Amino acid sequence: MATTPTTIMVIRHGEKPASKHTAPYGVDMKGNKDWYSLTVQGWQRAGALMKLFNPGTGPSPSILAVPTAIYASGFTEGEGVKDDISDSNSKRPMETITPLARRLGITPNLNYSSGDEKRLVEEVMQQSGVVLICWQHGAIHDIAHHLVKDAKTTSPIPPPWPASRFDMVWVFTPPTSPDTIWGFVQVPEFLLSGDSDKVITS
Repeated sequence: MATTPTTIMVIRHGEKPASKHTAPYGVDMKGNKDWYSLTVQGWQRAGALMKLFNPGTGPSPSILAVPTAIYASGFTEGEGVKDDISDSNSKRPMETITPLARRLGITPNLNYSSGDEKRLVEEVMQQSGVVLICWQHGAIHDIAHHLVKDAKTTSPIPPPWPASRFDMVWVFTPPTSPDTIWGFVQVPEFLLSGDSDKVITS
């Protein structure tokens, strides 16, 4: 029997600067201003993800699970495309999962970047256990498309992820037999003030 993950969880990276020369600024791991990094709020979300995906003792309060493999969009140094959809310079996905990966002792896979969603999914579907993916919002729907293709899901997958949302987890459960369909559910993070309980619909 082919190996497949039991659960695939997809999140967007944490909060980003709204514009390049206006607060709130992006800051790197050393606290230096960096357009391609998370804002302070984004770093707060990154830290809070440790509790969300690794609650410690006791059962998880939702269908979220402790990751056994973590993927984040990789980045290259230097100037390039500046938008959040195709920016291969963005460090935000990697920064978002760094505290969690360190807590779990997992080396995150940064071998794929925005535009590589098909190849990313091909590798993810060969993993076992629980996979967490952190990506740019504009390509998360592409990841969903490559995962599910034209198959039915237990609930509809929304249109492309809105630019205003950083607070949701998309959870996919691959079919376990020809008679079952893809499971899909949205789980609000509820990590920071202002996080919404409204699932993404558009």
